[in-house]
Amino acid sequence: MNKNYTAISGGFRTVTLACISMLFSAFSQHLLASQQSQTLVLIGGTLTTCSSMSPKNCNNKGVPKGKSASNFQITEANIKQVDAQWPSKNTAHKAKILNLLSKMANQHTQTLSKKRLLWAWRDTNNQLLNQLSDAEYHFVLDMLEVPVLDAQGRRIKEQVATHHNAEPASVDILNFIKASASVATKSPSLLAVTASSRDPYESADFYEGLLSQTGIQATWLPLTPALAKAITSGQCKALGELRTQVMQAYNREAIYTDRVKAEQQLCEQGVAHLVKLIASATGIMFNGGDQSLTKQVLFDDEGKPYPWTQTIKERPLLIGTSAGTAVQSGSKNQFGQVAMITNGTSVAAMEQGVHAVAAPSARCIQDCQQGLSGDALTYQADGGLGSFNFGILDTHFSERNRSVRLATLLAHTGQRFGFGVDETTALVVIRSAQGEVMTVVGKHGVVHIKSISPQSFSYSYWPSGTFVDVGQDGFSIHQRTLAKALTDINIPALPEQRFAGILEDAKLRSLTQAMCLAKQQQAQAKHEKFNFAFLADDSTRYLRVNKTKFGCAIESLKISYSNNH
Repeated sequence: MNKNYTAISGGFRTVTLACISMLFSAFSQHLLASQQSQTLVLIGGTLTTCSSMSPKNCNNKGVPKGKSASNFQITEANIKQVDAQWPSKNTAHKAKILNLLSKMANQHTQTLSKKRLLWAWRDTNNQLLNQLSDAEYHFVLDMLEVPVLDAQGRRIKEQVATHHNAEPASVDILNFIKASASVATKSPSLLAVTASSRDPYESADFYEGLLSQTGIQATWLPLTPALAKAITSGQCKALGELRTQVMQAYNREAIYTDRVKAEQQLCEQGVAHLVKLIASATGIMFNGGDQSLTKQVLFDDEGKPYPWTQTIKERPLLIGTSAGTAVQSGSKNQFGQVAMITNGTSVAAMEQGVHAVAAPSARCIQDCQQGLSGDALTYQADGGLGSFNFGILDTHFSERNRSVRLATLLAHTGQRFGFGVDETTALVVIRSAQGEVMTVVGKHGVVHIKSISPQSFSYSYWPSGTFVDVGQDGFSIHQRTLAKALTDINIPALPEQRFAGILEDAKLRSLTQAMCLAKQQQAQAKHEKFNFAFLADDSTRYLRVNKTKFGCAIESLKISYSNNH
């Protein structure tokens, strides 16, 4: 694409504290008018945050002191543990692993980062790395991990410092969370649920630290898949065994002793205490990772909600990032059951269709379970938490070119609307007895898709700062945003050519933004064997909402595609 169309930029904060104040002054009466009021902050992922483990996200003011990486070491003692506790019946894999570790132990006597450990493994026997089952792979890594301790033997925690963030939009979203919690109650408190991670203990420090940066009381809630099963079945004494069976997490008590103790204590306090603890919280945040794992702490193996699920759903403030956003799709609307997306790319959606099965392993590339590729579009038909039932939620949206995958799933399930949230951006839903309104906070925007046919859809783009009306017939840009639209800028028309690789490098967003700024009526693009047509008609609207690179709002641009072979 012509660089003139991809380099539009502005030099201001996407959403300032002044904008946040304006939002809450405009809608706080609605929020406070009913006990049923609720705010959803649905982040698309990549909440770029300065921490001791992510120094690249910090500005030049410095990196906070704390845990900088997980450590691994190959010793005779943990090789013996691998031998004694091997998690599968595959003795051939076990023998190969023991031989591998013996070789690597002679070459690497010091502690290693996970990245260095995996590179050393690949250099020694890459084939074996790919042959292991997920359980075997996670077991080996977990057993080789060693705790990160200070001179007094205390666990060193990851530390977060959002005031040193290099990305201001992440701070804007966090400030919005703080404002939302403060509007909901005079003494707010927040809980962090990290069940989206296979190892929820590892990410507990970050999310607890992140929410604590708001100045609001924030605590990690040890609501893990293992605890959910143990506390409801009276198996708290077997929590360690369930941790390995349900989560494929091993040896965590040696690495995160304090977190595992907190989980054990919560289990022993019982279901009633857990429900009461959740009910006392103003807000809950679900982390990024795998939404299928988060769903395991909301519903049992038969799909029935746990005793605390409805209480979570009713919290005044629900926050999600990436998987923590996707899991909130669910419940029913006028088009039927809202599904939860679990995997896939747009290209795989066009070539392989849609599959209502469990997502393939993240380690699998080709020939995954049930004949699927690692990129297969999969979903859970019964949805997730159901706090968001306007349509299907998707994340990392424009950056990973997911418009076609979401449109394909909509057409397959019969749902009319989809919402794709860009990275470092949040779709906010404010609801009360008086009605509902949406807005966009953060760096980029939210894509709203309306299904037309299996190979065509209506595409709308709501940049940061956009307010959206929620009506019975659909969604439209709020009059507040229309009235404050910026003046048009003089952008030349797009060249008459078919833009290649439209599903790479966020090119679809770049092309549609160029069309918006140039008031372009149509454009052509292609990706491999597929041709794409972009068409504006009488229902299409373009307007500039902010001065950033992706600040042009689009309503109802028709996109269709076809196989050119």
